[in-house]
Amino acid sequence: MTPLDYLEVIVNEEYQIRQDNRIERYRKQATLSHKEAKISDVRYESSRGLRKESIEQLSTNHYIQHHRNVIVQGATDTGKSYLANALVNHAIESGFTGRYYRMTELLNDIDLAELHGNLGKLLKKLMKVDVLVIDDFLLTSTKEQEQKHLMEVFELRSREKSLILCSQMSSAEWHKKLGEGAIADAILDRACSKSYKLILNGESLRKIDGIDTPI
Repeated sequence: MTPLDYLEVIVNEEYQIRQDNRIERYRKQATLSHKEAKISDVRYESSRGLRKESIEQLSTNHYIQHHRNVIVQGATDTGKSYLANALVNHAIESGFTGRYYRMTELLNDIDLAELHGNLGKLLKKLMKVDVLVIDDFLLTSTKEQEQKHLMEVFELRSREKSLILCSQMSSAEWHKKLGEGAIADAILDRACSKSYKLILNGESLRKIDGIDTPI
């Protein structure tokens, strides 16, 4: 091996170490609920109504580059959260950043930030993340202040970043949960107007195969 070849090996190894460290750091920051979720483990039984072509398209990360959202709808335990986590893990491996929240956790963090005068700082953090997952989206009705907070988040991200929304409810039911007013209209416009929609069907996969099975 020539000195130049040896130098190339060292440079490549250093680059790979930095890449691995970056991915690990981004994964910790993402606070995923399924930390090992992989697109390659997503299941495509016909009963689920999930097309492999749709996931392959999302795996290009074009939805992130073009600031589009992904809406994942389906009954409880049909694999919504796993799929969202798999998409974020894949995005992180491609150099993007992500953050996972359950909606109750997000609203709680916003309330605490507002209470302590740090709301602007939190919103800036939420704005910087390339892919923001909001799981259990609108399972329950929201209060007026919560609607305003959601509107701030959606407005900040609507032009430059992507959302992944996981919900048991249909988009029509979202409108009711958001109070059916002007704020509801505005949130739904920002959530749905530039979105890919995936609808997962079938019986609970946890019930079928056990809680630790990739879904």
